[in-house]
Amino acid sequence: MSAYNVASLLKAPTGTMRVVEISETEPRFGPELPVRSPVQGQARFTRTEDGILVQGQVAATVEEVECSRCLTTFPLQVVTQFEEEFIPCVDVVTGSPLPPPEDETLRIDDRHVLDLTETFRQYLLIAVPLKAVCRPACKGLCPTCGVELNNGVCECDQEPTARPFAALATLLMPDRAQSIRQR
Repeated sequence: MSAYNVASLLKAPTGTMRVVEISETEPRFGPELPVRSPVQGQARFTRTEDGILVQGQVAATVEEVECSRCLTTFPLQVVTQFEEEFIPCVDVVTGSPLPPPEDETLRIDDRHVLDLTETFRQYLLIAVPLKAVCRPACKGLCPTCGVELNNGVCECDQEPTARPFAALATLLMPDRAQSIRQR
């Protein structure tokens, strides 16, 4: 859990900053984001008029990302920047509850602990590409038989398919169509 006690920062004047190193050795982000440990990065906490602005960068290796070409799973290094403002739920001086914000805002709990775990999960999840590729030269699967082309050549009939607009050439340019048929 990436939790930080920010009571002293909440008592500080607006604009006060604190930089923290992030090293989460046992991240638990749920089954939709299987992350290898550690999650590392850096965050800057800045006291604002309403709460604390957290800006930074976090990096992690997602264990099982599926390649969009060959469907194998592979580990993927993900690096993302984040920025969120956290609002306290109790006054740091008096301990009295503060009115909840109008929108769904991230909260600092009643013990003045700011937990970045959910923020990291959301930003890392968004940073995983929708069409991840295991390597740039991945050949993918054969569209006919489904054999993975990275491991060799398939036994399919590899006749070139007709170009989809070849019939239009005969209508638009009859002389050129004749030369295309002779190729």
